[in-house]
Amino acid sequence: MSNALSAIGGPPPAPNADPGQQMPPPVAGNALGPAPAAPSGPPAPPPAPSHQQTVAALRHFAALERELTTLLKDPDLGKSDLKSKIIDGTTGLVAQGYLTPAAAVTELGTVPERPFDQKKWLEQHFVQTIAAANQVLGHHQAAFPGGAPNEGAPDMGDHHDLMQGLASHYQGRKNA
Repeated sequence: MSNALSAIGGPPPAPNADPGQQMPPPVAGNALGPAPAAPSGPPAPPPAPSHQQTVAALRHFAALERELTTLLKDPDLGKSDLKSKIIDGTTGLVAQGYLTPAAAVTELGTVPERPFDQKKWLEQHFVQTIAAANQVLGHHQAAFPGGAPNEGAPDMGDHHDLMQGLASHYQGRKNA
């Protein structure tokens, strides 16, 4: 939401400002505040998920990858409506504890109607799943270069809590 000052290009010049001096451009969303200092080095490293979160994430992404691979190998992909197969696969992921029913319903609401669009949707989800797994693994590897502590694999009963913690972990980083 904009304020009155953002509509006119920022705050007026300071009373004792040199008329030849240029005012810095206003910062988006914060026209009254000072411009943030330029970063003084490389950006902060990405957050490191815990070992338990990493194992849960890799288990989660592997289950999604298996289901997406099955759907992507379907010979009718792009030619026929696969929505019922997508629903069946998603239902299986809910039954196995990888997705909550609410998350499944939300995701299924984004499945396109046209077969070719379904193919693109599945391919996009496959790429995103692989990228997310690689990102979490890379962050974990950077945090534990000599190897992770041997904490063992988390119980599947903790899967939703660990994934929620992982999402909060990354969301907090994004908002920082």
